[in-house]
Amino acid sequence: MKQFTVDPQDTETSSRDIGDRLTELTDQCWDRSKSLALAVNEGMDFNDRHWEVIVFLRNYYQEHGLPLTARTTARELNKNFSGQGGNKYLRRLFNDGPVTQGSRLANLPTPASATDRSFGTNY
Repeated sequence: MKQFTVDPQDTETSSRDIGDRLTELTDQCWDRSKSLALAVNEGMDFNDRHWEVIVFLRNYYQEHGLPLTARTTARELNKNFSGQGGNKYLRRLFNDGPVTQGSRLANLPTPASATDRSFGTNY
């Protein structure tokens, strides 16, 4: 998996430090089977491409915390998966939005503004 970098202007995240986030993620005992069970429940055909996004989201959360807006996560996902098609690729994998559904399947909090019900959109 590619190493990712974050624009310094987008580093406003939750105030918890990396040690707290690592403990939180470790305590979850999260694994592929849990993501798979959630995906099946949502009618998805979960595969390794989905898992790659889940791992990215969990690593991103561990390193940076919860971004203040979903746009930050969406931008980083797009950059990291640009070789596969970026947003189009991610939208094909996650019909309910790569940030919204991806975070849910990764058992992570969803950033603010990930869903705009008035426009019927999800990041």
